Amino acid sequence: MLLAIDSSSVTASAALVRDGATVAEAFLSNGLTHSHTLAPMIDMVLKNAAASPEEVTQVVVTNGPGSFTGLRIGVATALGFANALGIPCAGVSSLMAAAYGALDFDGTVCAAMDARRGQLYCAVFQVQNSHLSRVTPDQAPARESFLNQPPPPVLWVGDAAAQCVREGDHIAARPYVSGYGAALCFLNGHGRPADKIVYLRAPQAERERLANAKPARPAT
Repeated sequence: MLLAIDSSSVTASAALVRDGATVAEAFLSNGLTHSHTLAPMIDMVLKNAAASPEEVTQVVVTNGPGSFTGLRIGVATALGFANALGIPCAGVSSLMAAAYGALDFDGTVCAAMDARRGQLYCAVFQVQNSHLSRVTPDQAPARESFLNQPPPPVLWVGDAAAQCVREGDHIAARPYVSGYGAALCFLNGHGRPADKIVYLRAPQAERERLANAKPARPAT
């Protein structure tokens, strides 16, 4: 049985998946930090499935792009769970996991997450007959430069989906990443090392450090 975790944005999700089907899933968007909600959520899906931790044979976690703090909490939780049980842990793209929640839609799927400072984390995918293929890599462009790139109709997914629909004059949005989407991403061969978090841009603390750094004095 596979345990899939997402905490890459303002929401959090955990799912138990067996033979490609969801056994139990939980989702939260309550404003609390993932450090308070993620572990109890995992415990809840195990109890709802009447399953013990020892029945989990694989852990999957979204490991970027997304919220710097959320990603670190999710990856640390997933690795801790996997290490305690001696089972493998894999990472998947947060954007592709969001897109895998739209396999019932035929057409262009744009995954978009708020990267702050006028940027998006985004990627374009194509879905045809429940098969998803990647069109662009995960990227972090300026918001305006990406919104109207794909011609409508477009299904937007991710935590910036609703805003992209309004600003880009598109028609449909699904705003969240699901644990089941992360599981499908892995089961379709898109796993990667869990501990290699993909930030796409430097964390805010690093950007501030570089901005405040004084230029070195020339040698005399």
